Amino acid sequence: MKKRILIVEDELSIVQLLSLVLAKAGYETHVCQSGRDAISKIKQIRPHLVLLDVMLPGLDGRAIVSIMEEDEELSNIPIIVTSALVESEAMFHRFAQVKSFCAKPFVLKDLVNKVKEALGDL
Repeated sequence: MKKRILIVEDELSIVQLLSLVLAKAGYETHVCQSGRDAISKIKQIRPHLVLLDVMLPGLDGRAIVSIMEEDEELSNIPIIVTSALVESEAMFHRFAQVKSFCAKPFVLKDLVNKVKEALGDL
């Protein structure tokens, strides 16, 4: 069974790129393009990993991580945060379930390696 990754990202071109690259790496990908829908989508899909953008419509990435941390069902799902604002990485240091930070633009090989590491697939 393939591991499920939920990509929470509002830019369609990035969604398409990440979906393609992660599917090619052997993962089942799902997409959510709004922060306001992210929590319900996470509960519905039960991903093995969430790839989470910081800047989203509705709720931002930090709010989503905070909600996940407080929810017993979601607090053990690893998260990789993505952002073009490298400074935003510091906002996520206190969250144990945030396993990595990936700056945009991505180096796709590095991103896939971070995904594999977070999922224990290395």
